[in-house]
This record gives sequence, structure tokens and C-alpha cells, in this order.
Amino acid sequence: MFWLSPSPSAYYINDCIIGFLFLFPGTDRTSAQNFSCVVKSYTFKGPSMNCTWKAGKEAPKDTQYFLWLKYNTDEEIECPHYISDKFGRHIGCYFLNVTVNGDRVDLTVNGSSEESPIQPSSHSPQPYLLEKLGPPRNITVNCEEQLYCTVKWKPPPSSLRVKPDCFRYQIKDEIRNTYQNITEQVSFKNYSKGVRQRLRIRTRKQITCPLTDEFGEWSEPIEFGTDPSPFPTMLFIFVLAGTIIISLALVLACKRSHAWKKIIAPVPQPKDILKQYEKNMEKACMDPLSTTAEDEKITLVEDMTVNKEV
Repeated sequence: MFWLSPSPSAYYINDCIIGFLFLFPGTDRTSAQNFSCVVKSYTFKGPSMNCTWKAGKEAPKDTQYFLWLKYNTDEEIECPHYISDKFGRHIGCYFLNVTVNGDRVDLTVNGSSEESPIQPSSHSPQPYLLEKLGPPRNITVNCEEQLYCTVKWKPPPSSLRVKPDCFRYQIKDEIRNTYQNITEQVSFKNYSKGVRQRLRIRTRKQITCPLTDEFGEWSEPIEFGTDPSPFPTMLFIFVLAGTIIISLALVLACKRSHAWKKIIAPVPQPKDILKQYEKNMEKACMDPLSTTAEDEKITLVEDMTVNKEV
């Protein structure tokens, strides 16, 4: 079975219409759930719209969903590019080219199943409010000045082709994890040349402009500037590591060759001659002089001559 968007049934009394009742055929809780759409604009072609949904909680396993788009005319257009899950069930679809203006559109997700009728799901958004702004375009960095670098960009394309002054920007410093909101109508920023930078930029609308209230997509990282500290730091690390390695190698070599004890043996201290002389003089003065003469022993040798008679 297959149902299109719900249609009103009129009640008549005496050929006068007294009211309408919108009928939603199908089993409860079988309609598509969590329906949402995103509009994206591009520079060289019209905006596209991507819609996604989930199957209803009571939808049979063989349920298949179909998305229809209707402008303020009576003609309905089926979405040409479906996205399916692993079971082959449609869970999304995208239109490559949609018309975006201030008017609302009708989006209806119908369903079919062999087991039970599927309730349709109907929505009437304003497409420009569904737009997801892209990142700023043509981001450039100019560091020709002596003291600073200039970052320039252009606003992203939008479905309603609004003026450049309808945008404001947010810049994220990924190195320092800080954010800067630029509310003025400017499209450039100066940064110190001697500081390393890694930035991302995204867009948001000014309050009075017909754009979505959500932030746009982040740009790719922009890196520039120099940081003078890494090179001396790295050199110091290399020198320190080399010194430690060489010291360890020398210690191991000395231990293996038993030269370590010779290297670390204590060096004898030189004698202090003057101090020793003072001690000797002090000792000589303190010793008493001898008053008695010591006995001397004299050994006499007698020379005896023997006369021989002839």
C-alpha cells in the first residue's frame, strides 16, 4: 500500500462547508521519526537540501519510505537520491538543486508496507532557516609587513545571496584554545609576526539578516608566524641528552676496565710546611733545657809492643 500526503475531507451541511478534517491514514507510530533537513549553498550552483529520518517504532520490517517536496504550486517532486541503511530501507535523501526564498515548502515522507498502512510525516519549513553556512572563502595570509601578518577572507555563499555585511565571524586559536568574536563588518585580522598561529574561522549571521541562527562550518586550519623558542629548546634537549649518554658510556667503560677505583681514588693532601715548622718551634720552646752534664764514656786502647829476642 502507498499513501501520499494527507488530504483534507470537507464536512457539508445544507451545501455549506463548515470545516475540514485532515485525515492521516496508517497505523500509529509507523511514520518516519526524527526528520530533519539541511540546506547547503555553493558558489557555482544552486543550493542543495539533504534530509534524514528514522523508521517509526511500530513500522514493519518491510517498510519503505519516500520523500516528496512541494513548493507553493500543486506539483509534488519526489526526491531523486535516496540513502539506505544496511536493510535497504530509505533513511535519507537529497535534492541537488532546490529553490530557496522566503516561502515555506511542504516536505512529506510517505511509507509503504505489505503488513500494515504507514502514516505519513509532513513538515513545512522555510528552507533558508535550514541552511548550514559553509566556511569563509578565499582565506589568505600576508606576512609581508615587518611586524604583523594579515589574514583576509570572504563570506561564504548563501541561498538568499545576502550582502557581505550580513555576516559576522568567530576565530578559534587552536594553540591557546581561545575564541574571538568579530561583530564588526570586517573581513581581515592582524596578528603578530613573531608568534606562531593556528586558526580556524567560521560564520554566523548578523541579527537583522534572513539567515540561520546557527554557526557555519569551520575552515581548514591556517598556520603562520614563527615561534623563536622551539629551536633553542630543542638544541638544549639534544645537548643534555648527548651529555647524559656520553657520561653513562664512560661510567660503564670504567667499570669494565677496573679503572673506576683509580679515577675516584682520594688524592693525598700536600703537607703544610709552614704549619709543621711552627709546631716544631713551639715544641722546642716548651721542652726544658738539660742542666746536668751527661757522663761521657771514654774507651782507652793500650798499645802494647812485643820485643822479640833474636
